[in-house]
Amino acid sequence: MKRCLIVIPARLNSRRLPQKLLRKINSRPVLEWTWRAAVKANLGPVVIAADSKKIMSLCENMGAKAVLTGAHIKSGTDRVYEVAKKYPHDFILNLQGDEPFIKPRILRDTFRKFLLLGDFDIATAALATTQKKVINDPNCVKVAISRSGRAVYFSRHPVPYHHELPVKTSKFPYYKHIGFYFYTRNSLSKFVRLRQSHLEKLERLEQLRAIENGMNIFVNVVKYDAPSIDSSKDLTKARKYLKKRK
Repeated sequence: MKRCLIVIPARLNSRRLPQKLLRKINSRPVLEWTWRAAVKANLGPVVIAADSKKIMSLCENMGAKAVLTGAHIKSGTDRVYEVAKKYPHDFILNLQGDEPFIKPRILRDTFRKFLLLGDFDIATAALATTQKKVINDPNCVKVAISRSGRAVYFSRHPVPYHHELPVKTSKFPYYKHIGFYFYTRNSLSKFVRLRQSHLEKLERLEQLRAIENGMNIFVNVVKYDAPSIDSSKDLTKARKYLKKRK
């Protein structure tokens, strides 16, 4: 199954938690946890797309392959594409560096379904949730999904709206997006050439550019409950999560 290249875009500074990929969870940096999970997925080579010498230095210490991408590159997906151009693989996985506890089997399962379906441009995953803290947290991206598994819309706001009537709507969960995307080489090349869309700018979510331009995104609904890292509170949650897992 090694037709896939895994690229982890690694940006040193983020708005909500500066240098979050260097922050440690039980003696390992966040980025190292994500990289180790990507390697265990065994889908193909794993390369970190670094934006700074500091990230490159960390990668060297970890023993990870890394490419220093241009300072002019603004988005994570553009950084992924910059690396992907150097490799011949048919499929590229953009795995966000702040997903330290991503389960390798979820990556494998999503990729398998992406290959079987064949009529989607991009594939990702989501987790059903009824937790109000998650639903109302703008850092947790929600996705509305059609019956066929196609993403209809992504938002930082709770979508779709659950109307008070009928009462049955309370039984339907929201879906929290998980931070990775599988692309075909052609779909990644197409995506990075598209202009930023209006909805993308409003929500600050790149995937809306794909939807606004008619690209189909498959969402694999999985059972996955582990913290991604967006804030200092998430670091605390991550440490507690590790204690429970042990």
